[in-house]
Amino acid sequence: MSEKTLERTLSLSITLVIVVLLIQALIYLLEKSRLTLTHLGSGTLKTGPTEEIIFEYSRAEPFTISGYVNLRNMEEGDTMILRAYVKLAVDGEYVLYAEQTYVGKQEQPLVRIRKLPAMRGVKITLRQTSGDPKYVPWEFYGGFVG
Repeated sequence: MSEKTLERTLSLSITLVIVVLLIQALIYLLEKSRLTLTHLGSGTLKTGPTEEIIFEYSRAEPFTISGYVNLRNMEEGDTMILRAYVKLAVDGEYVLYAEQTYVGKQEQPLVRIRKLPAMRGVKITLRQTSGDPKYVPWEFYGGFVG
């Protein structure tokens, strides 16, 4: 084998080793930064005329929550207001993020709370402004950088 061929083979081998190491490092970083999903809780809330907390979660590092609120028990004449609040890291106070009003029997009763990121806290509330009190099932999940 000539000296040039040996140099090329060695150079190619070194390049291949570097590429493999880079791929392994990328895989390691992707696995370390993936989001881990955890069940944070579930239950049933009995609605009333005051704003009731369905779910509240706080943590001292970045997280996301998502979940479901089931309005299947709503009937004609019922009105419910679902709200999402986020506690901002800068002042520690909850701030209204979203509000949705639901009226009457729901054709698609399962409300999905989409991925809501936060640093300090999240609170989901429900208030029934008309109709008889109802039982509202809920379930939430959290995602954490792990």
